[in-house]
Amino acid sequence: MDVLRRLPTVLTAEELLDKIFRKSSRISGSNERERIINKLSTISNTSKDYFNRIISSHPDYDSLPSFYREMVDLLVGVEKIKKSLASLSWANSMIQKIVTKSIGKIKKGQNPVEVYRSACGRIASLIEDIDEDLKFLNEAKNKLKEIPTLRDMPTVVVAGYPNVGKSSFVSLVSTAKPEIAEYPFTTKKIFIGYTKDLQIIDTPGLLDRPLAKRNAVERKAILCLKHAADAILYIIDPTETCGYPLKSQLSLLEEIKKTFGKPMLEVYSKADLHEFRDRPAFSARSGEGIREIMEEITKIALTSSPP
Repeated sequence: MDVLRRLPTVLTAEELLDKIFRKSSRISGSNERERIINKLSTISNTSKDYFNRIISSHPDYDSLPSFYREMVDLLVGVEKIKKSLASLSWANSMIQKIVTKSIGKIKKGQNPVEVYRSACGRIASLIEDIDEDLKFLNEAKNKLKEIPTLRDMPTVVVAGYPNVGKSSFVSLVSTAKPEIAEYPFTTKKIFIGYTKDLQIIDTPGLLDRPLAKRNAVERKAILCLKHAADAILYIIDPTETCGYPLKSQLSLLEEIKKTFGKPMLEVYSKADLHEFRDRPAFSARSGEGIREIMEEITKIALTSSPP
């Protein structure tokens, strides 16, 4: 979702205070009273504009489509984001009150310099109080960039144990170029590729274990299967060179069937290393079976996709 990928960088408390006070330091006036009032107005406007820009850049997380909302919750926590945004809104409101009261005191004849110093101290303290929220929102911004934008088109989610050949298959048949290596959980992000007819999602590997024991990498795959798949391509490595027994891979297959109830095509990878042919088989090295599998999974996805 583009709005999540365009979130702005969030300054730390120290950086934000430097921005606010540096801008106010350049303000002048015809006399000391006017200069101080102008400085306070600049502090008010600069902080208000900054906080409003950060807050308004975030979407209404409760109204996001389920895939995006649950992905945000998995990566950073929806309630944590809402709490930090509320802290920024509170700080902004308090700063405006401090400035309004301070200008009122000056207009009533109090010493402008003393009022200004007091106001700046209180504003600095307020912003320092939300430093953790500022840092969290910036970290969240960087993590949320990982969430892909899904197109409204027939979608195949490629699933299976780590290192069974999912990424190799996806890179051969689509525009996606995921990282490929001979160790588990190479794919930690979601990669999306496209063919003429399909959106193909390469997911992180899953293990056959209860959801509560699955890590954040695996849960990304679960969300794709749950919300994005019109059809599932489940890849099995019968050679077990992936590092996982065939029995475990088949157990996971049954769990996915039972849990998601999506149309599925089960295939073997590494066809150049074995003779199993009770399911369609492909080889990323020789290209055997790739075209036939793509024809079949495309047919399944097009049939299953909503009109």
